[in-house]
Amino acid sequence: MHDIKVIGASWKKERGALRQIREQVFILEQGVPQNLEWDGLDEEAEHFIAYAGGEAVGCARLIQHKKIGRMAVLKAHRNQDIGRKIIDHIKRYASQKRYTLLQLSAQCHAFEFYRRCGFNACSTPYEDADIPHIDMECRVFSQGTEPSQYSLASDSTLYTGKTTMEAKGYLDILLSQCGNKILLCYDDLSHPLSKDYGLISKIKFLIKNNRHFRVQVLVAQYHPSNNDHALFKLMTKLPSFIEIRLNQEVTSNLWLIDNTAWFTADNASSRACYAARGEVRTETEKFNRWWQNARAIQSARRLSI
Repeated sequence: MHDIKVIGASWKKERGALRQIREQVFILEQGVPQNLEWDGLDEEAEHFIAYAGGEAVGCARLIQHKKIGRMAVLKAHRNQDIGRKIIDHIKRYASQKRYTLLQLSAQCHAFEFYRRCGFNACSTPYEDADIPHIDMECRVFSQGTEPSQYSLASDSTLYTGKTTMEAKGYLDILLSQCGNKILLCYDDLSHPLSKDYGLISKIKFLIKNNRHFRVQVLVAQYHPSNNDHALFKLMTKLPSFIEIRLNQEVTSNLWLIDNTAWFTADNASSRACYAARGEVRTETEKFNRWWQNARAIQSARRLSI
């Protein structure tokens, strides 16, 4: 692994490297329209680049001395703590410049990363470029360590979403903090969040990084056509980590995370609570009863992918 070096950059001098990183991450990978990515603010922004062995691999910018944006790391260089090094560099830079407040609009799936970097949530989820985001902020000279809004095991507020985008945002925030166990109930496998890219990606990540991680899925209905569903494909590929069973008693779409938090969604509406051990314990006991009486779906395991 190369040593990572983060430096301040001039848009005029480093435009090529900055554009290349952002095109790869935002435009090609995430599908952000070019007219939204190139918003005309780069000339006046303060820019930062991360280098690995002389190669530009990550970047960010600062607008109006406080708004962090366009934070990106090339896919091949992720999970190497580069993003954290960029944020730490910006925080030191802000301290030297006597900037008092840093703000950012985080993609909801990155909530836990920014929380660990010292940022607290200060909005509900909203849509930006067809991706759920949330506003977060960090007071540069604050020594406070209060848990952020939406923190797993700390925030017992009940949150309700009225749109699919809000629902996906609340779920992404929850999944960003998951580390050990996911229990899933689906009475409707056609619900978009049952095959959400963020859910599948998080499960793959946790399986790769935690050999004790497990996913148990209960479905109310099964048809061989469900074998094309992302969860069924994942079970066929990784049967030691994920198992799906059939029980017609299941009557809702419910996610139980790390014995601590729950999330439920029905059509576009959703509800979430990030610290509800009592409720989760009750739901887990019911889930376990259903699980014991459920039927394994053998035809899905025989599917070749």
